[in-house]
Amino acid sequence: MITFYGAPMSNAGRSRWMLEECGVPYAYEIVDLRDDAQRAAFAEVFPGCKIPYLIDGDVRLSESMAINFYLAETYQPELVPADRAGRALAYQWSFWAITNLQPEALAVMRNTTILPPEQRSAAAADAGRTGSQRFVDQLEAALAGDWLIGDHFTIADLNAGSVVGTATRIGAAKAGPRVAAWLDYLRARPAYQKAFAPT
Repeated sequence: MITFYGAPMSNAGRSRWMLEECGVPYAYEIVDLRDDAQRAAFAEVFPGCKIPYLIDGDVRLSESMAINFYLAETYQPELVPADRAGRALAYQWSFWAITNLQPEALAVMRNTTILPPEQRSAAAADAGRTGSQRFVDQLEAALAGDWLIGDHFTIADLNAGSVVGTATRIGAAKAGPRVAAWLDYLRARPAYQKAFAPT
């Protein structure tokens, strides 16, 4: 059985969502990295001491996007486009989400909720909102149908949607009508609802 290490309200959420989409049994181990004892115990499992982390037999993986591509290709290959151009688009939107949008949204989170008030920067939060909105507007223009690639849900929707959903939920950006409808489709998926149900 797969063992999955993660925590609520972290990047592990997107990989737990993928596990639910794949429908494979897994043991979910919640790790609080702020707790010294839990951190030390987890470091014995994964010296990198970052979540998410997945063990599937001999396969050991960190980094949520790598985990998600492994899970999809192994257990639910229809989530990965079969053609080369489609796969490239899946990589594009996945990397777009974590290298472009996510850092901007995190800047907003850090400077509005995470950092102590005396360390927050209103200018940095505003810059994060500007950057987040620019990328969400890019997605709005790119969404020609219900899904990012072709006519059905793929790994690109899950990976990008996990980040866009966070950015809009925290107020880093506002969704246009296409993005809002797309997020509604994603949140209606049973796997999404299981993955993000309160634990």
